Amino acid sequence: MAWWAYTQAAEEGPMNVEMRVRGDALAILPEVRKVVAQMDPDVPLIQPILQRKQFERTISQQLMFARLGEFFGLLAIVLVATGLYGTLAYRVNMRTAEIGVRMAVGARREQVVWMILKDSLLLTAIGVVIGIPLAMLVGRALTSSLYGVKPMDALSYLLAVAGVVLVALAASAVPASRAANVDPLTALRAE
Repeated sequence: MAWWAYTQAAEEGPMNVEMRVRGDALAILPEVRKVVAQMDPDVPLIQPILQRKQFERTISQQLMFARLGEFFGLLAIVLVATGLYGTLAYRVNMRTAEIGVRMAVGARREQVVWMILKDSLLLTAIGVVIGIPLAMLVGRALTSSLYGVKPMDALSYLLAVAGVVLVALAASAVPASRAANVDPLTALRAE
């Protein structure tokens, strides 16, 4: 940034004036117009604006990309939960007879729920084991685009894994509940 006297500028262009004001900044605008008109009646105030508004204008594109990132992150969470739910619901449906036999020979509801949750956590663990190294590779490639986050930020990875585990547990709650409520006689007749 360079500062020079307005009268020494090679080209005359717009001049920006910044003022620090106590209280409402726009309330002083009529007085500022009067002072500028006294100095030179031919100098108009073209675009008076608050500094906060100017700041919001300069980062509006970054804010839009951040909001888009949040939206696509939430969309990814919904897609992961939907896919995991569909997979687990299908697997529970395919194992209805097995679950019926287990319950007929004395398996408790908690054991059946744990069996389904264990499947969910196994699928999640496989996804995490594959996903973390890929995320590290992509993170290194996007180092210049990451603001305030290092590509090898352990806290970010831990929070992402915890989030995926919570989504997996939430997605597997309905299939696990259905599996625990299977009537052994109905399940055995279904085969």
